Amino acid sequence: MCLLSAQVGAVELPPGFVAETLATNLNAVTAIAPAPDGRIFIAEQTGRLLVWKDGAVLERPALTHHVTDYWERGLIGVTLHSDFPRMPHIYVLYVTDRPFIHHVLSRFTFDGDVVEPPSEQILFEGDDQSALGGTVPAGHQGGPLRFGADGKLYVGLGEQTAGEPAQRLSTLQGKILRLNADGSIPRDNPFFSTAPGKYRAIFGYGIRNPFGLATQPETGRMFFTDVGGSAFEEINELAAGANYGWPRVEGYSTNAAFKQPLRAYSPLVGQSIVGGVFLPRSSAWPEKWRGKFLFADFMKHWIKALDPDSPTNVVTFARGLNGPVATELASDGSLLILNRGALWRDPTKFVPNAGSLVRIRYTGNAMAVAGAHAAQPVTNTVALRLPADPKQLPRRLTRSDWEQRTSRARRWPFWINTRAWHYLVGESPTGFYLPDEAKVRLPAANGNISLPPGTVVVRNFTVGFADINLSPKDDNGRRIETRFLVIGAPRSYGASYRWATYDQAELVEDGEVATFSSIDDNGRATRLDWWFPPLDDAISFPITNPSYWVSTAARDFVIARESGQPINWLADMVRRNVLETDLGLNIISNIPPSIRWENSRLPPEDRVRSYMHGNCAVCHQPGGASRSFFDARITTPLSEAGIINGPLAAGDLGIAGAKIVVPGKPGKSILYQRLKATDFFRMPPVQYHNQPSPIVPVVEHWIRSLDAGTTADRK
Repeated sequence: MCLLSAQVGAVELPPGFVAETLATNLNAVTAIAPAPDGRIFIAEQTGRLLVWKDGAVLERPALTHHVTDYWERGLIGVTLHSDFPRMPHIYVLYVTDRPFIHHVLSRFTFDGDVVEPPSEQILFEGDDQSALGGTVPAGHQGGPLRFGADGKLYVGLGEQTAGEPAQRLSTLQGKILRLNADGSIPRDNPFFSTAPGKYRAIFGYGIRNPFGLATQPETGRMFFTDVGGSAFEEINELAAGANYGWPRVEGYSTNAAFKQPLRAYSPLVGQSIVGGVFLPRSSAWPEKWRGKFLFADFMKHWIKALDPDSPTNVVTFARGLNGPVATELASDGSLLILNRGALWRDPTKFVPNAGSLVRIRYTGNAMAVAGAHAAQPVTNTVALRLPADPKQLPRRLTRSDWEQRTSRARRWPFWINTRAWHYLVGESPTGFYLPDEAKVRLPAANGNISLPPGTVVVRNFTVGFADINLSPKDDNGRRIETRFLVIGAPRSYGASYRWATYDQAELVEDGEVATFSSIDDNGRATRLDWWFPPLDDAISFPITNPSYWVSTAARDFVIARESGQPINWLADMVRRNVLETDLGLNIISNIPPSIRWENSRLPPEDRVRSYMHGNCAVCHQPGGASRSFFDARITTPLSEAGIINGPLAAGDLGIAGAKIVVPGKPGKSILYQRLKATDFFRMPPVQYHNQPSPIVPVVEHWIRSLDAGTTADRK
């Protein structure tokens, strides 16, 4: 284990801040608890509690405890007594398999830097998880522990992917619990008089997977973060007896029975909200950050700051972290970030010893920070003269500069058939630009191409209707956004430029929604809400960010035409010595083309598969962002895609017998129901309008055609 403090060059921070690495090679870390005396206690999922003290992690763990640590189980929560160290108690939440799999909340007593297992006092025990189900029962375990301003201990438990237990007051899963420091249940809990036994500890319910708890020191308000399913990550204010809606709703809802989140963000922004902490208003940090709620995203490696009194006001504080799972304030007022650096303990994906502990301090020395975080020099291996380091991106682009960049580079248009559908927005053919002498690679005709580092994939979006703020227009409409993906090794980055005027575009750093409107000749208003995605500097393949996703399937480079031979860009690249492959030109020339799902003369099934490939496969494929089981890629045979009678990971919408697609029955087919929805159940969940896709009637027709039963059966 590295014991030295080192500056972190990869973390991007505001001027005046510095980041230092306090420890590396941490294994499967889950939570931290900083002590007033400067020590930091670090929980490892495998059951060890480490101690960071005087600049080093001590060789002897404070505790090594038996847990069951598969997937998200294990040692998952830790906090100190609110009067530590006078009361030398540490509280831990873990999952054990003795005598059955369940949560255990225990208190241990310190003797110096260690605690002995005999000091354990079991304060509270959870439910037998084997009785509650779930698609991956070892997932969604929760874990946050926090003493509130009222002196009570709050405990967050996940719903173990089972969904429905979160709505029941006869289980502890999917809840925030409230306990006295000795594990007893306060008599003023909201369900003390109505719930039986230990379930009187329930304080809030309808929660999916709570991952952070934080108390605002000046007001006592308590926030918790809830990891979302496929639509929204949430920041909620904890209130006695509140129902937060899961699995009935995710994100915002019009149902008054459910408490609304203070803030919810879609997968366009981040994909796994984790720990959060309030910065005191008395902090020595600049005024911009005082009193803010700082929260992190595990998948997108950033920390953002939310104004508790104006939760729509969110700005980015840090980028370039390594899978953060917890944020806490140290005794000296600095910000501690625990990076896990690895997925959960799935034996096929988990990476051991990938974690680190980082400290961020405000020094006020902007020059020192600039030197510590100096970006790497721009390399000539990146196309379009763009930087390899996203921190060097220009804040503005002029139209003339961008056209000079693109007109002089090697460009290959592609992906014009299976691209995503956008309401009222046009997209010009996507193009990729290769750096000098670079080549793409194709190992198999039915596989994906490999884009070399330095490749830039460019997409341009336009609107076609008039607006006083959108003049003049291009021939095909007014360009509103240029979006590109820069291929790197091992990570790529995506960036968006919003064309504020015809001649000038601005880099979008935190993501924003713009509304365009027009009045037609009949006086009717047309409104378009368009999402400009934030800079994403942590992209890897398969890309799980819908904003920057591009298909690399070989057939997407072969474009079907209504008449004549397909356009085969792969064959053209072979002839121009741009494509490296062991396949012969004859094989490449016969790769089946992609098709346009809008073409009404094609079979419904072909159109549906094409639409799903362009709009759904970003999440619904092996390694994608979705937790569902089916594969939406058109290259996967339908018989192997898990679509027909495919099981649901979650979200049956209350429909008995629902599957992904039930032949002959659109009413029981969740694919159809989600595509036609215009509320938070809609698919894709990341769109910012409420217009049903034109593919919906095609999907309905296709599902009905799959069954030869009677019309009465097709409901």
